[in-house]
Amino acid sequence: MKNAPDNRFKPRFQNVSQRAPPTQSDSYAAVEPNGGQKVHALPFPNGFYRIIVRGNQTNKQLTVIEGLVYINEGARLHYHMYEDEMFFVVNGSLQFYVDGKQFCANAGTTVYIPRNVTQSVRNINSKPTHVQILFLPSGREEFLEKVSIINDNPPINATQANQLALQYGQVNLGEISNWEDLNCVS
Repeated sequence: MKNAPDNRFKPRFQNVSQRAPPTQSDSYAAVEPNGGQKVHALPFPNGFYRIIVRGNQTNKQLTVIEGLVYINEGARLHYHMYEDEMFFVVNGSLQFYVDGKQFCANAGTTVYIPRNVTQSVRNINSKPTHVQILFLPSGREEFLEKVSIINDNPPINATQANQLALQYGQVNLGEISNWEDLNCVS
């Protein structure tokens, strides 16, 4: 039995087709550079992001957005009840506040934040930071489209924006008073 063939896997895979299972013809998404839908996501003059991949393109599995976080801007303290969130810092540097802990995320860093965990992010660098953000499952794009209308019409009605956020499972908690100076500079 020294050279006996290993048949452990043969019964499971002998009838496997060379083709992938059938899917819908529109089951993939390819977005050109600068493609997607522009939304005024944050209540700052430069708070624009682009919705790159929408839930209706992913069987409601995820949403991808991207944008620039300008100096002294970023998301205030909040948490998401329904979505996990993952950041990829394309270039630049951001300071994160996640569940009471603070850290720097430089270019190439990925940060995963599960739902119901408090979070905030800021850019204290001297240049805008390019970030891509993934929400699991999808649905965040609907909120961004609606809050964009509020953010496009100054003065921004924070009460209205907070009520809308709550309808989409985002609880806004305000400003962080104890940011540490971590020297997050790229």
